[in-house]
Amino acid sequence: MNSSPNLIYPWLQLYWDQLSRYLQQDRLPSALMLVGGEGLGLSHLAKSFANRSLCISPNEAAQACGVCESCVLFNAGNYPDFFHLEPEEGKTSIKIDAIRQLSASLALSAQYTKTRVVIIDPADAMLHQASNSLLKTLEEPSENTCLILIAHKPSKIPVTIRSRCQLVTVKNIDLLQAQSWLRELGCPSSEQYLNLASGLPLLAYDLWKKEALDIRAALFKDFLALIAGRLDPLLFAEKCISLKGMPVLKWMMSWLTDAIKYTHSSSGLELINTDLVAGLKVLVGKLHLKSIHNLLDGLVRLSALESSQVNQQLMLEEFAIQCYSLTVK
Repeated sequence: MNSSPNLIYPWLQLYWDQLSRYLQQDRLPSALMLVGGEGLGLSHLAKSFANRSLCISPNEAAQACGVCESCVLFNAGNYPDFFHLEPEEGKTSIKIDAIRQLSASLALSAQYTKTRVVIIDPADAMLHQASNSLLKTLEEPSENTCLILIAHKPSKIPVTIRSRCQLVTVKNIDLLQAQSWLRELGCPSSEQYLNLASGLPLLAYDLWKKEALDIRAALFKDFLALIAGRLDPLLFAEKCISLKGMPVLKWMMSWLTDAIKYTHSSSGLELINTDLVAGLKVLVGKLHLKSIHNLLDGLVRLSALESSQVNQQLMLEEFAIQCYSLTVK
């Protein structure tokens, strides 16, 4: 993995160059928003930019030198004018108290150099009151201070905040670069894992380390058995729940999406799960097209509730029972 803040992931080099120009032109923004999927490396990009912004002696490549006093403090996690806000351990949201504490710190003078950098990661984890509190800080920005907001779901961030940030949207990355990076780390099925991770390289890396291709193949086999009426739906739901850390709902949605595509064209072109074509053919033979659409709609609703307080096992059991009952007799 790329742990050094001085090393930029290859698919992010274009965006790093864009950020570097702010410093080269001596116009550090008061607020930046990095927008992109979780698993692209936006946190690393933000931290690298923060390190470079605070470095006293950047190198010829316009990156942080790594050896000056600022870099030593930064890499040790002790730089007094760098603030990194994220949800508390075991929590999923950033509360108003954290934003208030940040605002109080920014009201004071910088302690080390004139520049201060704040990373809020992810900004879409802020609760409503926290967002309102941050808005006041954005409306009256502190001098020589840059706030970097990382947004995986920008629609969850109030437009009043988004409009006060310079947006850097990471999209359409070079997948060949990502595949090469994965292969250099030892991943033999880089293209398949990237496909499995919806083109998110760091997620692909995590899935590879967990041998997710084998796990997905086994779950797909169970899904076909469920559809055929050969597997107890409650057992299937229990297995899905046991696969913590795996994007089970996304996998099932991709299978059904591919099944719909396959009914319109059996060529296998533009399928997500190109290695499961034989099983997809079986799936299409077992279910009516309308049933596939109904199941997909159910998964979309279930996915929308994934981070809520709804009983996930109960919802999965209901979905599995629906699958079990739809087999073409």
